[in-house]
Amino acid sequence: MEQKSPPILIDVMLDGYFVCQLKYTRRGWPELIDGKVEEVYDSEEIKAFVLEQRPSLKGKNIKLAFSNSRV
Repeated sequence: MEQKSPPILIDVMLDGYFVCQLKYTRRGWPELIDGKVEEVYDSEEIKAFVLEQRPSLKGKNIKLAFSNSRV
């Protein structure tokens, strides 16, 4: 049975203010890190996902942060 990885929670900030939190469920690339196979994500792919979900943020000063807690 294949084990599903939990979604990544991304906090989207615009000019220092919280805008929204998105759930990123796409899979990363497997990579060997310290003897363990872990998923590695491309930051440009994540940014493209955010802009796909929130097209009104294109061209604006946004910052993305990974979160451990759901808002």
